[in-house]
Amino acid sequence: MSDIRLSPDLDVASLAAAFAGRQRLHIPNILASASAEAVASVLEAETRWKTTVAAGGAHFEVPLDGRRAADPARQSWLDEAAVDGTSPVPQYIFDTRRLGLERVGLDDGRDTQDAADAVLDWLNSPECLDFLRKLTGDDRIDLCDAQASRYRPGHVLTAHNDTSVGKNRLYGYVLNFSRDWRADWGGNLVFYGRDGHIEHGWVPAFNALNLFVVPTRHAVTQVSSFAARDRLSIVGWVRSHQKVGPQTREEARSVAY
Repeated sequence: MSDIRLSPDLDVASLAAAFAGRQRLHIPNILASASAEAVASVLEAETRWKTTVAAGGAHFEVPLDGRRAADPARQSWLDEAAVDGTSPVPQYIFDTRRLGLERVGLDDGRDTQDAADAVLDWLNSPECLDFLRKLTGDDRIDLCDAQASRYRPGHVLTAHNDTSVGKNRLYGYVLNFSRDWRADWGGNLVFYGRDGHIEHGWVPAFNALNLFVVPTRHAVTQVSSFAARDRLSIVGWVRSHQKVGPQTREEARSVAY
């Protein structure tokens, strides 16, 4: 299993000052080069993803063999999945893969961890947690969760704020492994202001970390039909063991401007 490491060239003090200004930050070249290449190689070669769908009133997850449903009888579910553009409810269609020990020996036929799995261990290592505490100035940080994600043409995640009752989410993050991505391919992480306009956004960039405070209203724009490759990343939340943020559905709705 690969040894995941932060880049030795990071200036943590400067990054912390930048994060404090807007409570969100894009950090290029976050990992040591060898670590980034190892993770990217795994995600690029992966075939056993699952497509997860919560769109148009449908909710399901379908294991894939490459880019098709592993069970041919379920391919129609994927072909017919579509976002209801009139609904205010957050919706999504994208591919996902479990990470870490919870995946090993389950339904993907593997019994060892790879470089992508190693990212979850690294995110919860003293090195990474200490880095995140220094970066955010937040001593409540205790753990991170993670999943690998793949967005193909047509995949999307509509506007939401990441608030989830009882999860104690402090920050959302996207660790990008998409090479040479173009903005007009879609798949951009965008942030909305209270007026509904896009006030900020980032294009997927290889070996870059995007970090932002929860709650923040944001979305992943739909990947275009002409995107030349898939949008690959590891995503999740930086969390606390302490009770933080809205703890009831009513409180959560109150911050979903």
